[in-house]
Amino acid sequence: MTSEQYARWTAPLRARPALLRLLLLANRLLTYLGYLLYPLLVVLVAASGNMAWLARTIAVPAASFAAVTLARARLNRPRPYEVLDIDPLIHKDTRGRSFPSRHVFSIFMIAMSWLAWCAPVGVALLVLSAAMAVVRVLGGVHWPRDVVAGALVGVACGILGFWVL
Repeated sequence: MTSEQYARWTAPLRARPALLRLLLLANRLLTYLGYLLYPLLVVLVAASGNMAWLARTIAVPAASFAAVTLARARLNRPRPYEVLDIDPLIHKDTRGRSFPSRHVFSIFMIAMSWLAWCAPVGVALLVLSAAMAVVRVLGGVHWPRDVVAGALVGVACGILGFWVL
């Protein structure tokens, strides 16, 4: 992504304040959706009485989140607004820690957790997760590679944790 590409991608949003507000709202709502749906899943699994599945529902996302957080800190890749001459649509003060996107990883991990428990909810969340990836790039806080990596790691951790191991 270059400054010129980013300008082209975001021009329609900058020209229409309602679209820009929608992007910012989507960023916020999709983040809060994860905050709500993951604890709901934990409660539902706990209520089922399947303690082995409950342990997996907690351990797989927690271990994966910790690993992604450590990798991000170690890699410490700059964010687009640090490298390019752009005015990001989503304003952040964060420096570095761009790769992989933890927002995108988290929502994909939550989607995979739900997919293992209730496929229709999981599929719907995977679609919303893709929307989060687009929002984070258009917002100027992540490179396309950051969100692709976050999505792939979330899906891979979900497959390994819920279906392979």
